[in-house]
Parts: sequence; C-alpha cells; structure tokens
Amino acid sequence: MACARAPQGPAPRAEFLVANADSTFWVTSDARGIRMRGAPLLLARVEARFQELYVADDDRSYYDAIFLGQRLFRRDLISGDSTELLADGEVLGMAERFAREHPEERPLAIDEEGAEHPRTSAMSELRIIDVHGPFASYEHLTDIDIAGGSNRHAAHRGVIDLRSGEELRVSTLFGDAEEARITPLAEGDWRAVRDSLMAGSGSRGDATKSALAHFDFNTASFALGALERVPQVRFAVPGSGGRAGGLTLPLPPQTVAVPAWWRDVREGLPLGSATLQRWPRERFELMARTDSTAGDRATLALRDGTHEWPVGVVRGPVRVIFWLDTPALSREARQALVRAFDAAAMYSEETRIVQAPRSPGRTNVVPSVVRPVVYTPTRAPR
Repeated sequence: MACARAPQGPAPRAEFLVANADSTFWVTSDARGIRMRGAPLLLARVEARFQELYVADDDRSYYDAIFLGQRLFRRDLISGDSTELLADGEVLGMAERFAREHPEERPLAIDEEGAEHPRTSAMSELRIIDVHGPFASYEHLTDIDIAGGSNRHAAHRGVIDLRSGEELRVSTLFGDAEEARITPLAEGDWRAVRDSLMAGSGSRGDATKSALAHFDFNTASFALGALERVPQVRFAVPGSGGRAGGLTLPLPPQTVAVPAWWRDVREGLPLGSATLQRWPRERFELMARTDSTAGDRATLALRDGTHEWPVGVVRGPVRVIFWLDTPALSREARQALVRAFDAAAMYSEETRIVQAPRSPGRTNVVPSVVRPVVYTPTRAPR
C-alpha cells in the first residue's frame, strides 16, 4: 500500500466500527482525513443501543476445593447498567453444596492461593463465538475433577437472546419448518462424519469407537453464522466424558431461510471471500484484505470505484461492521461510545500499535493503540 499511487481527492465521508474477534476499531473519514482508534471491546447493537459483552469469573474457592465458574454480562453503554445473561449453575451448585457440608472451611481471600493439587476442582469457561444483532453464539466448557470421585469434561454450544438471556432453539430463530428441514440434514452429516472417522482410524478403531460413543447429536448445540450475508446454522456435536470430554465436532453449516430480524444484521456482514471481504455502500465500499502468511493481518481501505484510500491494519478476519451514519449516531450514544473506548484503554497495560505507512499526498492515518482483550479483571485459575 505504501508503494501504491496516492489517491486523488478527499476520502469518502464515513463513520463506522470495525469488529474482529477481540477488538473494536472506530473509523472516521471526513475533511480532516481518516482516523482509527482501537479498544479491546466486544460490542453488540441491540434495539439501536450499543451493549458491551463481557465475561466475569465467579470464584468461590477453598484451599483444597476450587470452584471457578464464569458469568456472561451485557452492559448498556448509555446507562452503564449491567445485566447477567448466562451463568454456570453446575459449578455454583457444587460450591454451595461444599459450603453446607464443610461449614468449618473458610473461602479463599482474593489474594490467597489454593492447594497445588486440590482434591476437588470444578471449573467452567464461557466464550463468545459471534454476535448477530440481538443474538450471541457461545461455547461453554466444563471441567470437573474430584479425587476418588467423579470426573466430567463437557462442551456445549448455544445461542442466547441478549435482551432476555433466553436460550434459543433453531425453531425460535428461523421457524419450526426450517428446524424440521435442516435437522435431518445435520443428522445425516453427523453419520457421515462418524463413519469417516471410523474408516480412517486404522489400528486405533476400538479407541475411536469408544470416543465417538461419548458424542451425541443435539439440536440445541449450535451457533449462528453467515456466508455472503445469508444466515447459517452451524451445529456442533458435543462430547461428554471419556476421550470426548470438553470437545465438540463441528458439522457442515446449514443455510436457512432469511427471517425478518436478519434485515438489521445483513448490512454489517461481509461479502466476498476470507481473503477479500467487502462492504458495499451507495458511494463507496469498505474492503479488508487478509494475508494469512503475515499473521492474519487485515488491511482496511475505502474505495469509490476509481480511487482507494488506506485506512489501517487490524487482525483479521473482520467479523462485522457497525455503520454509525445510518441511522445517525445520537449525541448521547456518541458520548457513551467515547466513554467505553476510554475505559477499555485501561483494561491492560500491554499495547500493540496499528501502523499505517505514510507517503506524500496520501490521506493521513492516525495510529491507534490496541490492547489484548481483558473483559474484566479476574483471578487466574489455579
């Protein structure tokens, strides 16, 4: 890009947020040039209001018993209010039962360390996979180890409504007819995957058969996806126990009919391939060129058909674009976004710099400071 011919004239006027897997970048293009600021934020736009999604540890550990769950929250950027959406009831229940059965035990203080090899360990992890409008896809991992007792390692994927925290099924999102249509297709894919794994196991056939016995197809274990702005359901067969514990086997995605709520989602999703993503607008388009040989860096640029203006470089692939000009961002929402970006800048002391080359006559690009995602201060698992 540094060696390319400098674009002629001012860049198109635009304002938008670029979201990848772990950060959000605020891009403004106007008479002053192109500016980009980054922060370790995971945002969703729910009913025209921005919400920050974050995961917090729920640590209820004792010296010889570790109980570490996680809870998912959304925080309204304007009001600042946080709402719990998802929590691990199993780990919490085990912690409460331990407290009743061992009243003499004292919970660990925030700065205390537990035993190096505790007799009881119950931990869970929540991870956001993707966000589509008011719906978030997540993965939930559970690891339970009790000395002389039961051990369980399980994985599960699902979709929740960010407005209510309700766990959703395919029928809720796309209708009963679509669920009835794609479920047999997904079950057929699962049989094909299972047969393929068995056929390729060779001398390890008995071990593979034993592991596969712990995977069960579940219509509630899925995530949302998209290809060319068309919605997809991506089933993942969860494993529990044995050699399958903590694993999921993803199945080929199932394309589904476009529901009414998807209209508010599609304009932020990319067109094109994994190496060249495009977001066409009326007078210009945003492009993200991803080079996997250079650490999955995505080079952003604005183009109006004849000219191209470099924007900056982020880690790819780009997940979604939030356009801030349609509908126009209110003053209250703008101030809330500024506060959120300022606060997120303090999430970690480590920094990375998004660099953009400079050449005479080209649009000015202001480097942005980006920090690894740390949604909330937490105590590391022991």
